[in-house]
Amino acid sequence: MTISADHPLPSVAPPAATADTLVHDFSSFVAGEAVGNEDAWTYSIRATALVDDPLGATAYKKSLDRGTMSVAEYPDVVLGRCALARPELMEEALRAAAQAAPAWARVPFEQRMKFAEFFRAGVKEHAAHVVELLVGEGHPLRLARSEISSVLAFFGPETTRWCAEQMRTELSAGGRRLMLRRRPDGVVCVQPPRNTPLVGVAAALQAAMAGNSLVMRLSRQAPLAAMYLVRHVAAPALTAVGAPPGTLSALCADPDTTLRTWLASPLVDDIFYFGDSTRGLRLQQDCLARGKKPVLELAGNDMVVIWKDADLAPAVEALTESFQASGQICCAPNIALAHPEVADELLDRLQAAVRDLRPGHPEAPDVVLVPTPHSAGYDAALTDAREHGARVLTGGRRLDVHGEERDTGVFLEPALVRVDGIRQANRLRAVRHETFFPLMTVVVPDPDEDRPLLDSVLTFVRANAYGLRCSLWTRDGHVAEQFLERTTSYGQLRVNDSHLAAIPYLPPHGGTGLSGGAFGEANYPMLRTSHLQAVSVADGIRPRQALCEVFDREIGTGSVTAGVKPVVRAKQTHPAGWSPADLPRGLPAPFTDRFHQDPHPTLRWLRENRPVSHIVTPDGPGWLLTRYEDVRRAHKDQRVSCDSKRTPAGILWGGQWPSELREQLFTHLLDTDEPRHGELRRLMAPLFTPHRQDRWLARITDIVNARVDRMAPRGHADLMAEVAYPLGAHVLFSVLGAPVPDLPQLRALTWRLVDWNTNTTVPYFRALAYQADEMTRGILSDKRRRPGDDLLSLLVRACDEERLITEDELRGMFLLMLVAGQDPSINGVGNSMHTLLTHPEQADLLRTDPTLITTATDELLRFDSPLTFTSWRGTLEPVEFSGVIVPANASLIVSLGSANRDASHFHRPDELDLRRTPNPHLAYGHGTHYCLGARIGRLTAETAISILLRRFPDLRLDGPVRWRPGPFERGLESLPVTWNPADVQP
Repeated sequence: MTISADHPLPSVAPPAATADTLVHDFSSFVAGEAVGNEDAWTYSIRATALVDDPLGATAYKKSLDRGTMSVAEYPDVVLGRCALARPELMEEALRAAAQAAPAWARVPFEQRMKFAEFFRAGVKEHAAHVVELLVGEGHPLRLARSEISSVLAFFGPETTRWCAEQMRTELSAGGRRLMLRRRPDGVVCVQPPRNTPLVGVAAALQAAMAGNSLVMRLSRQAPLAAMYLVRHVAAPALTAVGAPPGTLSALCADPDTTLRTWLASPLVDDIFYFGDSTRGLRLQQDCLARGKKPVLELAGNDMVVIWKDADLAPAVEALTESFQASGQICCAPNIALAHPEVADELLDRLQAAVRDLRPGHPEAPDVVLVPTPHSAGYDAALTDAREHGARVLTGGRRLDVHGEERDTGVFLEPALVRVDGIRQANRLRAVRHETFFPLMTVVVPDPDEDRPLLDSVLTFVRANAYGLRCSLWTRDGHVAEQFLERTTSYGQLRVNDSHLAAIPYLPPHGGTGLSGGAFGEANYPMLRTSHLQAVSVADGIRPRQALCEVFDREIGTGSVTAGVKPVVRAKQTHPAGWSPADLPRGLPAPFTDRFHQDPHPTLRWLRENRPVSHIVTPDGPGWLLTRYEDVRRAHKDQRVSCDSKRTPAGILWGGQWPSELREQLFTHLLDTDEPRHGELRRLMAPLFTPHRQDRWLARITDIVNARVDRMAPRGHADLMAEVAYPLGAHVLFSVLGAPVPDLPQLRALTWRLVDWNTNTTVPYFRALAYQADEMTRGILSDKRRRPGDDLLSLLVRACDEERLITEDELRGMFLLMLVAGQDPSINGVGNSMHTLLTHPEQADLLRTDPTLITTATDELLRFDSPLTFTSWRGTLEPVEFSGVIVPANASLIVSLGSANRDASHFHRPDELDLRRTPNPHLAYGHGTHYCLGARIGRLTAETAISILLRRFPDLRLDGPVRWRPGPFERGLESLPVTWNPADVQP
């Protein structure tokens, strides 16, 4: 067989899309064959869909993985799927690799080396498909191009030729022919990284050129681009150079099970592992104990030195590479050491550059940030920096895809921290440990330190425990020479060059210390036996152009597009007659967007002119009650039902739930009539006695003060995100006796599931319902294992031991409490603080006379009630309200917010009077359905209001507020406030 780059490369065309199949549908790949009959799959949702709606799209993915939903429901957002390999399939792949390895090693070396040529040609041919998959999996387009650049550079003729020269040398001495050559180890198992799997897979493929056979475990989170590279590029290239089928296998599987299998198997020689340093170093010990070679690519904590004569423009570009992929690249720079003579100017330029980095969809050409929903390390690093005297110049917020601050945002704002003095810097967590999020620490050495400045800087650089990459920017040849000569404990050094760009001869991976383990070095997988260091000294290079220059030169920017981003939008399926016309005087009709912003003018007109109105809501027609007496009667009349299964609108709303969950999740207090309602209420009553609820005062006080302490130094905050939401959730879960879940996700989930007027159009509604069901099952299962003196334990005993409630009722009441137990408290705090901030004279009155808090809280709950309407009710028989007979089997919409402004019961009802008494408001309902947790709700509001007003004497609004669009509840999505940190009281 003639091996030539001109020889036609065997190719497997990507599958064609049909109405019934996914474009990217990968089975396990074992010994050159796609393995069928898979019974489990992991689905990939397009990154754009996840960015637009992280909660819904993630829930949809989980439902796809579990098989409870199909691709047909939202086909545009599904990127593809990959089979999850059974354990026995991994064993089969290892046997095939062990059988192929000796035969592959006997293939002539020159022939094996042709793989690089074929593989590189295949990467170029398939670049558009690979970039599309990378972007679909969440890699910004700019990063995807740089990854292709890295692969092309690593398999370029320069690097390949150099590695080939290291593989074997022939010498003559003393009449003898001497050969120094490297022989393959045999079976190499590869676990590429989850964040950049394509580059990891490509790097590991170089080991095949040495004569090894490879078995790869691909990440379940992002397997498609890597599997595509294996199937459509690497496998054909190996076939072209005569590799046996078992030379390459790739499977998507559980990581822990896979590592245990590899460690235990006598067929495995090397384990090539990408991951965090703690786990990687533990794996190193396990490998050595079993006689296997560990090849580690672990964490990084890279440094960049900016000397006083540096060209600052390209240096700043290199430093902003820290934020590529939101810092989730192991070899991105984490720490900069800025010479004190240029530190201020450098930081001014760097701040401007960092502020220009905005979130966005990955298809956008200038986007570099990716979602980083897990922010604990980021928050801890910034808190630690402040505590040690560093200055946070930018960052600290969570942003949505549009760059707006939201505590539910999945992007972390790029953070820039300045710390003065090397000794001080060594105390910072962000200096001692890797920061795998968008944060750069700029260390400004003290010129008065004991040792010469360059010595101090180089000593600091050498002390880095990781040793992946280090860069220097200087025009001074002596400084560059000292840096290159004395900085030995890194896998790679760069001078006046991009920190990330792909460069011929230099490997994309490899480091010492915590980055590479005991055998760490610049990593050419063909070699990995001698200690190497790669160096680049550049002149006039601009990092921004260098980052993708190989891609641009050999493929061309214009030849690759990222495709059209999919978006799941709400589908308007409202009944005929919706949306109704505005009322007289241009007043917005109920349930419209304008009405949600301020419902009271419309409700006032209806009370006075049409107190019982037949209207059409987004869920169907119903009768709206707005007067106080009618609202009270609707709460007490036995002819009015709360059972959603008996009301037309309730049936319509509930119909959107998966049928197998509908009966389970709607058997609770708000959804039952007498006598069952009374039985359920009496069962729960022991946990809601006045004495027991008062015991929560200390807990509520501690929570509010802790939240205030956390936000006080900043001078601005969203009061809903910082106080109201966490307070409502923490109090609820303390009552329930369960750990608090992720707060933003919990809130977003419950809001979406109870968004009554749009639930027929909520994207991913069924997926969210399944996610809620999974969460309730998990918490209840844990409570059954660990019961206590709390509400959930009481309900579990009533179900399992006393048989007083069914399993469906248990889970239904838990779901009820997730919503009804949080939102009234959240809205009570938020609405009350908004009212006080828009009535500053009343806020000052309450500060002056704190004894008014009891009557003030009643008045605030009346003035802007947490619930504008109750949930759906229905008539079982004809019922008369204000002279109008509502027929049987009609839906009722009961307005608490309107009743609380009825002039027949409240003097000057549209005025705020914190001394108002009596105050028989209906904010917590009336009669048998009066809220069980009303006392806790009042206590929560009173405590939060009192502490906020006392500790922030100059608290004031800081911009427009956002009201939630939900029709039944009246609550804020955000409440931006500001204050003078110096005036905060202890």
